[in-house]
Amino acid sequence: MSIFKFYPKIAYKVNNTDYLKATDITNSIRIRDFFKSNSGISYRPYVIKDGERPDSVSYNLYNTVDYDWVILLVNDIYNIYDDWPKDMESFNTWIEETYDTIAYATSTVKYYYDSKGNIIDYTTWQALSSSQRNDESIYQYELRKNINKSKIKVVSPQYITNLDTALKSILSKPIL
Repeated sequence: MSIFKFYPKIAYKVNNTDYLKATDITNSIRIRDFFKSNSGISYRPYVIKDGERPDSVSYNLYNTVDYDWVILLVNDIYNIYDDWPKDMESFNTWIEETYDTIAYATSTVKYYYDSKGNIIDYTTWQALSSSQRNDESIYQYELRKNINKSKIKVVSPQYITNLDTALKSILSKPIL
């Protein structure tokens, strides 16, 4: 289900005579404000499994696919392709499309680190002993980013219905 299914539609002026029906994405600000101002919402951490989609997370947690859009909004995910973790097959395909080969991505250093985890330049890195330095390949860096995307928060199942109703109410009100 699209995140924007419940967003109101507006007439977007294309030229002097033509209008398009468009989704009013300015409501995203109201949604963010709602989440920031409601500290009583009960969340719990969730780790997305390899290949899991928002609708399957919704089904696993709430026994319905209907709350996938809530999962996305709670986590400020508006672009599934960039913000949702890729499964390993898609991730490796993306690496090949972006960096030509997995071999290149695994053999090319993205960052050099000191023992405290600070990013340093290559000359400083070389001057350190092997126990005081580390490096991270492009592949390791991209994989770490992808894994971090799998760590989300979800609304506790006992609160999802009330939250869904509140969000739909917010989206149904016109912006003044």
